Amino acid sequence: VSLVHGVGGVFIQSMDPEALAGWYSKHLEMEFEEHPDGGSYYIVFRTRDLQNGEIRENPVFAIEPVAGDLAEPSSRGFTLGLRVGNLDETLQRLTESGVAVEDRTLVWEGGKHGWMVDHDGNRVELYEEILLPPDSPYRADQGNF
Repeated sequence: VSLVHGVGGVFIQSMDPEALAGWYSKHLEMEFEEHPDGGSYYIVFRTRDLQNGEIRENPVFAIEPVAGDLAEPSSRGFTLGLRVGNLDETLQRLTESGVAVEDRTLVWEGGKHGWMVDHDGNRVELYEEILLPPDSPYRADQGNF
């Protein structure tokens, strides 16, 4: 059984995220939403879950501001997002295998995110979908995004 369950998203870094989102909207009729962080734009595509036939909202297509030095792995202009079943276990296995894994994770109402660097120096985001209870301190609507 594979650790990766699918593509979680594509994240494009841009010097002008608003203009790039506008370009995609104009030319490909993609309707972006502004991210709560105020500087990013995103669309969550609907896909069918092959196991139960339900419609899911995943993967995401996002345009984000450029961060850091473009020569660094985290600033190459894109990030590949892969869905995993258990983020903590996956990160531990990668670390034990000698893979460069970032020492931070992001937890919010829709999932847990971690990052690694592949053999060619590309930053890869690993995403575990979770649904947090309404009273969780990690919910975006609680101001802890």
